[in-house]
Amino acid sequence: MRDYQERVVMKDLKEFSLIYLIPLADFHIGCREVSFEKLSGYIDWIKRRPNAFTLLNGDMMNCAWKDSTPELFEDLITLDDEYDQLKAILTPIKDKILMVTRGGHEEAVFRKTSTDYMAHLVHDLRPDGVPDGVHKEDIPYRPNGGMLGIRLGRTGHTAMVYAYAVHGWGGARTIGAKVKKAQDLMSVADVDCYILSHDHTQNINRGNLLQPPRSRVSFKRPNYMTIKRKLFINTGGFIKYSGYIQRKGYIPQDLGTPRIRIELKNTNERSYHLDIHASL
Repeated sequence: MRDYQERVVMKDLKEFSLIYLIPLADFHIGCREVSFEKLSGYIDWIKRRPNAFTLLNGDMMNCAWKDSTPELFEDLITLDDEYDQLKAILTPIKDKILMVTRGGHEEAVFRKTSTDYMAHLVHDLRPDGVPDGVHKEDIPYRPNGGMLGIRLGRTGHTAMVYAYAVHGWGGARTIGAKVKKAQDLMSVADVDCYILSHDHTQNINRGNLLQPPRSRVSFKRPNYMTIKRKLFINTGGFIKYSGYIQRKGYIPQDLGTPRIRIELKNTNERSYHLDIHASL
């Protein structure tokens, strides 16, 4: 049996020709300086729009312990209380969560205690509307990172868009170093959009690749290269400037996260193309 980590998370959204994907990460629930006002604004925006969805990309809880970088005395609540608070925040949009990964903070607790709070989360937030006696499928969980495939539709035509998300690693300080980590994911997966968190710094960048013809290949007429656009997303964070972030001299960052807009558009009367871009 193949490892479930290799399984692409597939979501059929062909009723939409345009969707918004809002990657959420680095809530750090439990930290004293979480901006709940900013957080609730994103949750409400997703909740009010039928074509808005999200994926959760790690460090949703602060998970401080005796020897961690976020020091234990700086947290306001216990891990179980952090979890209950996180679940309450996400419950209004639980049917819009397409995938969940695990961050370094949750990973550390898992390694020390074998308690996987993100595994509990995907179970507790599983979708409603399933008849009694039928197994309710949990939200897809890829602790180490995962690939997401979304199908959009327009006037009888459909197209797939793929994204790859992983929480992130390391302690980059400069914007260039943070962006490069997102770009490095292009060596990992061949998708349309790469999503990296961890650095609490919002960034949007594009990378283009030349591609050979994949269909309608001819040996009697010229064949031409095409340019394939790749989108690199560094998600933001929701902690105000304080604590270990300030002590270590990290640069203050805007709170929030980029909004990814994906649309299936008419190229001409007979063909369609995917338009993918993002905004801060």
